[in-house]
Amino acid sequence: MNATQMSSKDSANESMNENRMFSGISSGTRSRDISTAALAVKADFNRVEAHEQLHADTIGKGFTSNGVLMEKVNGTLLLNDRNNVHEKPVAADLNYLLEDAPKNLSANGISGSRDISTAALAVEADHNRVEAHEQPHADASGNGFTSNGAITKKVNGTLLSKERKKVHKKSVAADHNQLLEDAPKNLSANGLASSDVCDEYIVPLEEDDVDNQSKLRWRLCSILNKVLIVDNVATARMVVQKLMHEYKHLVHACDTEVSKIDVKQETPVNHGEVICFSIYSGKDVDYGNGKSCIWVDVLDGGGKNILAEFAPFFEDSSIKKVWHNYSFDCHIVENYGINLSGFHADTMHMARLWDSSRRTEGGYSLEALTSDPRVMNESRMFRSEDLIGKISMKTIFGRRKMKKDGSMGKIVSLPSVEELQIEEREPWICYSSLDSMSTLKLYESLKSKLSKMPWVMNGTCKGNMFHFYENYWRPFGKLLVQMETEGMLVDRAYLSEVESVAIAEQQIAADRFRNWASKYCPDARHMNVGSDTQLRQLFFGGICNRKDQNESLPTEKKFKIPNVDNVIEEGKKVPKKFRDITLHKIGSQLQTDLYTASGWPSVSGDALKALAGKVSAEYDFSGEASDLQEMDDPQKSSKKDVDISAYGTAYAAFHGGQEGMEACHAIAALCEMCSIDSLISNFILPLQGSHISGKNGRIHCSLNINTETGRLSARRPNLQNQPALEKDRYKIRQAFIAAPGNSLIVADYGQLELRILAHLADCKSMKEAFIAGGDFHSRTAMNMYPYIREAVDRKDVILEWHPQPGEEKPPVPLLKDAFGSERRKAKMLNFSIAYGKTPMGLAKDWKVSVQEARETVDLWYRERQEVLRWQKTRKHEALTQGCVHTLLGRARRFPSVEHASNLHKGHIERAAINTPVQGSAADVAMCAMLEIQRNKRLKELGWKLLLQVHDEVILEGPSESEVEAKALVVECMSKPFHGKNILTVELVVDAKCAQNWYAAK
Repeated sequence: MNATQMSSKDSANESMNENRMFSGISSGTRSRDISTAALAVKADFNRVEAHEQLHADTIGKGFTSNGVLMEKVNGTLLLNDRNNVHEKPVAADLNYLLEDAPKNLSANGISGSRDISTAALAVEADHNRVEAHEQPHADASGNGFTSNGAITKKVNGTLLSKERKKVHKKSVAADHNQLLEDAPKNLSANGLASSDVCDEYIVPLEEDDVDNQSKLRWRLCSILNKVLIVDNVATARMVVQKLMHEYKHLVHACDTEVSKIDVKQETPVNHGEVICFSIYSGKDVDYGNGKSCIWVDVLDGGGKNILAEFAPFFEDSSIKKVWHNYSFDCHIVENYGINLSGFHADTMHMARLWDSSRRTEGGYSLEALTSDPRVMNESRMFRSEDLIGKISMKTIFGRRKMKKDGSMGKIVSLPSVEELQIEEREPWICYSSLDSMSTLKLYESLKSKLSKMPWVMNGTCKGNMFHFYENYWRPFGKLLVQMETEGMLVDRAYLSEVESVAIAEQQIAADRFRNWASKYCPDARHMNVGSDTQLRQLFFGGICNRKDQNESLPTEKKFKIPNVDNVIEEGKKVPKKFRDITLHKIGSQLQTDLYTASGWPSVSGDALKALAGKVSAEYDFSGEASDLQEMDDPQKSSKKDVDISAYGTAYAAFHGGQEGMEACHAIAALCEMCSIDSLISNFILPLQGSHISGKNGRIHCSLNINTETGRLSARRPNLQNQPALEKDRYKIRQAFIAAPGNSLIVADYGQLELRILAHLADCKSMKEAFIAGGDFHSRTAMNMYPYIREAVDRKDVILEWHPQPGEEKPPVPLLKDAFGSERRKAKMLNFSIAYGKTPMGLAKDWKVSVQEARETVDLWYRERQEVLRWQKTRKHEALTQGCVHTLLGRARRFPSVEHASNLHKGHIERAAINTPVQGSAADVAMCAMLEIQRNKRLKELGWKLLLQVHDEVILEGPSESEVEAKALVVECMSKPFHGKNILTVELVVDAKCAQNWYAAK
């Protein structure tokens, strides 16, 4: 379990409650014998910290109860004179317990001589264990090992670490863990019962304890008596009867454990098999003998028959069910033909709504959330001393691999879940049951937290944020799962054809570069052009490291490459598997402004583009170096002068002229090869994989609300990350098709984020531009530059042009053609300012001075003072209140604002501007999708949502109704708030129908 950082107040409370933490006693109804002993043992172990507080002086030193001076090192009290008096405080600690145990026990409402003597017996057994532990491990020189492997040295009969400051604490923890492992045996030896050690709560692990599986299992298995094991149809029917009648009114937390799926690569749609699941409805539920949680075994025997018995429960829409990561479990259950219904909450989404900043700090896993007291302290059954938390599988069941020398390695492997369920049955049952128990506690706490957060929308209180969740994110979460289930149909035959073309063109581009480079370095003909190391040696051999001038690349270097040509070395009879090539620097003064983090010249895509410039990879290279000299001779060359402004820095490095041009075109071919490789590896190949598709050939990606602004993200695969249309040389979107008889509707908002900015800032200039219509970026350029406005007024240029039949070109140039540079700056400014980018950032983008960038920004703000005022208000709000809000009232927190550096405050200020804009765009898109989902006519026509890509949605349905359906989609998107548009600007939607995604763009 992840360790959680807490405030000093939280730490103090935890320290005060530690005596109660270990016992897990919540009502005094548990077995007194063992819980009493455990309480006393924990009290003894924690006494050192309590003792320190009482006696510590200002320099961190203190005294043991017998007067021996001690010092705190790495959180542990150690004796100043360790070698002489280490034994004394150990004895003092034991005596302290024997004297004060009755007081400790009495303070916790426990009495009786048997209880106290039992505690003393267990503690004394623990104290004596040190001597027994020492003997088998000590060697002849007096050295030995603690139970966790730390090297120790025997001094005056006591094992001490050689490096006390580093490992003393580990040794103490190891000794304590051994007690926890042996305590049941010690107590049993004294005739005590071993049932009901603690309630269903599990104490979160301290960081030092996380590797000790014995302690974890002992704690984990303490909930076994609360779990009813369902492994036959008769028991399943009894449980389902109770769930659907006696306990129908409750909220039920559910969780599955799944095998035969790679969760990092495969979609759960048509992948994975349930091996068990658990349901927890609260501690007051009783399935017999006090068992409140059910664990259902569907791995052994008639597993599918048992699962089928629960179908009525899962399909009943009136029974409230809570999940953590609902999407995954829903698909897994529906793989068995069960139509999951009654979705009440996804605790992952609730946690994100409560605090979106955990995405980068803490995370949203069940383990991370339930081990954090700040998250769980609103649970109805929460107490800081008995916090229940999900524990990772690797922590409980991980097995360290043995090294060749027989010692334990650091690599931890996990057995298969099927193996764990059979061979580690009891711990596995408790582990998997804990998921549903943790989920319900998490739901209770998050519901309470959200209920205390006011939901304010446009200055009006609409209730609390749990009401927001019920109104928006609950139905949206359900809709996303339905969209994942639908998936998108992919034309794999088309992708296969595209793959062949792409591989051939990639080879041509690579050969073009190799042929050119080999004129300067013969072995470059055989180099791996995909190797950054080889490219760096070729371009920058001999250059010094930017961070350390004492380091430099060699002027030439040998590389091993596969001997694909079967070259036989001199004196050898057969070719070797690998052969050597030698690469040296080419070009006399090849320079770059881009470097890696380690200080070496970068050969990234951006770096190569800077070398090549904006030139094509298509070029007719001459075959011989001598030809180059001839072409450079002005008397022999008939070529006309060309504009060299498009050529990159490689032009000068290769002496300009024809040679410099060839260098730029060759490096452009290298860029093209890298671009093709990216398309192949990121799109063409993955989209053909069976791991992301179902049985029907459709691709089912995972859609998630896991960004800090609330925008959707997609993975496995990321269908939102399609190549830009101008860079989509293989028309990847054309592979996404409609089923026979169907069509796709692709509907896209026009300039959504800029329209939202105009609304939020109430900017008159921006609103007028949107009302006027046309090219918004051209209008921005016209308002920024007086000479462009004059050209428009003189009718030398026009803002836009709508050709009539028979017209091939506009009567005068378009503004975007005549003033392309200014329009590009205006377009970049429009979006950059919406995203909170500073003049410094723009100067870097434009490659101009900060002063010039600032002057351009000032031109933009001159007509948009409302935007400037709005941005200043949002920055102030973020820095003083620690959060900003979106259109619908969702908050983005900045928890680190109080201690933020100036650099981090700059990041917070940019996020404070970006989040209301981008987050509100996410709100609009979500409402539009819900509006489409609710539209009865679209349902009647058979149209379904498939995907959302930021401001764009894709639907599929019968071709015969595409015209009517398209009009309905546009209506829903332009009025997404229950048939209304609450913005003060129009929401413009462009929609098209087609047989594939590319054709609809």
